[in-house]
Amino acid sequence: MPVKRCFLLLLAISAALPLSAATVSFLVIESGLDMEAGVNRHSGLWENSLLDVFFESGHIVSNAPMLRLDYIPTEAFPVEARDELDNALEGGVEYFIIALLEYQKQGEVAGLGPRHITLRLFKTRPFELVYEQKYNGSNPRSIGEEYDNLRKAARVLIPQVK
Repeated sequence: MPVKRCFLLLLAISAALPLSAATVSFLVIESGLDMEAGVNRHSGLWENSLLDVFFESGHIVSNAPMLRLDYIPTEAFPVEARDELDNALEGGVEYFIIALLEYQKQGEVAGLGPRHITLRLFKTRPFELVYEQKYNGSNPRSIGEEYDNLRKAARVLIPQVK
């Protein structure tokens, strides 16, 4: 009898798990930084956090090169990101995620993390905004603490990918 229960439990667990992984591509967009400056460490942490969380959840992940804009986009999907979306669509991506990081305006205190972060999850076929989450930036005590916070934020998107 116990063997039968274990078999039924394993069967129930395997039935509850998804059978296929989604293909997900990421684009980190920075705004408010000097256009000639190098990659911001906070932006790199966001990109790595998103990739890690989705990969660890069993999804197939890719990312586009970071994009830096000299303005804060008001539209959900900035026109400058269109080429990256087209490349992802050619690769068969099912979901496209934009992490919009709004930094201090140029000339203000440098080295701080983004003031505002917006995560947008788009389904590619049909193309639609599926989920959006906004965060206020913070300045954690350590890179490890910041990385943990970013991974928590990224995990919010996982249930939205079906």
